[in-house]
Amino acid sequence: MLDSHTHSEHSADSVMPLDDLISTAVRLGLSYLAVTDHMDRDFLFCKNAKSVRQLDLPAYAAAIDKAKKVYGGKIKLAFGIECGYSKASEIMCRDELKDYDFDVIINSVHSVNDEDIYIESYYKNKTKDEILLPYIRAIDESLDIEMPYDIVGHIGYIARKAPYPFEYADYDGLFDKIFKKIIQKGKCLEINSHVKFAKADFFPGISLIKRYRELGGELITFSSDAHQTFRVAEKYPLIAETAKALGFKYFAAYLSHKPEMYLI
Repeated sequence: MLDSHTHSEHSADSVMPLDDLISTAVRLGLSYLAVTDHMDRDFLFCKNAKSVRQLDLPAYAAAIDKAKKVYGGKIKLAFGIECGYSKASEIMCRDELKDYDFDVIINSVHSVNDEDIYIESYYKNKTKDEILLPYIRAIDESLDIEMPYDIVGHIGYIARKAPYPFEYADYDGLFDKIFKKIIQKGKCLEINSHVKFAKADFFPGISLIKRYRELGGELITFSSDAHQTFRVAEKYPLIAETAKALGFKYFAAYLSHKPEMYLI
């Protein structure tokens, strides 16, 4: 098994000690674990999220380096980061990340039009199109950033709080554009099991993953997005079986930005 997206105490929204995260992955028998703590520079420009604790990148890098020395013989441990995209923070993120030797970078959208979309007030008095269309367009825009990202994170994240379903058929042309761009750029689509309040088992949903495959998409990975030990590798069997049923043979796991293919 592998897990390409997890968070430790270095993220603002987790208190899980890094050692607990890694030792749990080892105990579960994972071959590969990517620690991808949040880099939320986008929130610096959000009027409803400016107080979010920011990642101390040097301290995080030092902690991962130490952990690799401790756990090197027990698991393939990747130094990763989840970078929250916004146009306002794009240059800041690019300039900070270039000084570190990451194994994997996840490109995710957590904010839209400089607002944190996890906060429920964002959805007040908005129609379905007013909620979902800007989010989908932000994903499309994020794919063109000048940063060496590897994985496109949790497409459908907005469904954690949005009062509307997130389905391929509703915005098929826009989703096709996104998937074609992911494929053309050689990026990897994440299947994320951490859905919280959404009426779904994982993100993106089956209708979206199926279309990605139909368009020629091959690179996918499993991600628990764990912030607590009991969520590490959560729903791995379900997502593995779903991926196989849709025609995928491998999960990708990144080291030094290069995918290693794990037979599902």
